[in-house]
Amino acid sequence: MAKAGTEVELDLEQPSGSKAGRILLFAVPILFTVVLVGALLALSNPTTRNTVLETANKVPVVGSMFPKPTYTPEQQAQKKEEKQVESAEATINELKTQLTKKNTELKTVQQAQVDTQKKVDDLTKKLETAQAKPKDAAAEKEPEKPSDQVKQLAQTYGSMSASKAAPILETLTDAEIAMILNAMNTEQRSSIMQKMAADKAAKVSIMLKNASSPSKLEAAANTARAAADKAAQPAQAASPSGASLNQDQLAQTFSSMEASSASTLLAQMAKTNQTKVLTILKSVDDTTRSNILSQMAGTDSETAASLANKLIGG
Repeated sequence: MAKAGTEVELDLEQPSGSKAGRILLFAVPILFTVVLVGALLALSNPTTRNTVLETANKVPVVGSMFPKPTYTPEQQAQKKEEKQVESAEATINELKTQLTKKNTELKTVQQAQVDTQKKVDDLTKKLETAQAKPKDAAAEKEPEKPSDQVKQLAQTYGSMSASKAAPILETLTDAEIAMILNAMNTEQRSSIMQKMAADKAAKVSIMLKNASSPSKLEAAANTARAAADKAAQPAQAASPSGASLNQDQLAQTFSSMEASSASTLLAQMAKTNQTKVLTILKSVDDTTRSNILSQMAGTDSETAASLANKLIGG
């Protein structure tokens, strides 16, 4: 029984000894290597030794078993300088990286500003175009209006009865009649044309239909008046009896008109043909002439004075 107990004890102790043997099996070569390296370092060049020690110190676990490298003051200064150079290079590289990053951000911001300005310019142009369109449309749609002189003539004839206005208008050229009737409203124009001769009314109607603008009608009227005056001068000299008959008709017409209407009408006619106005004033009686000139003096004193001077001088 004692022998059996002894064998058991030996068996219990065997695992512990086997573990220690394994540790020694690995530790002995390591220690041998350390001792060998240390001996080699002791015999080798200091610079090489320091290099080897630096490398060995970086090895995990084993590196702590090696001694630290020793440097001379010159080597320490060189190491310090190298570290400073490395630190400076690292700082420079970092600054370069930051500079590159900032330049990229700056370019992005500048491009964004350019894009924004382009959008602003485009919107400004669109706004200006949109604002200009209503004005252009209004200008296109707004019809051209007759001149103030033609409007006044139209108002004067429009205030007269159609039976009185039609004979006076028939003494004018077709272009002048169309010019005046174009400035009237439809009702006034229709009433007067009903009292005109059929052929005259037909010609004027065609001119009104083909008229593109009041200004062109006025230009045509001025041209027609100049041609009519030029043609009337030799005709009047060769046929005074015909002129006398026309004066009688005009005298009768203006004598039957109100003085205010007659004065306005004659004042407008005087701006284009004073000779005809003087003929009409000479053909009416003194009372009618006085009333017409009196009314004209209140509205257009310059024209009234000019006509009166010519009447006195003539």
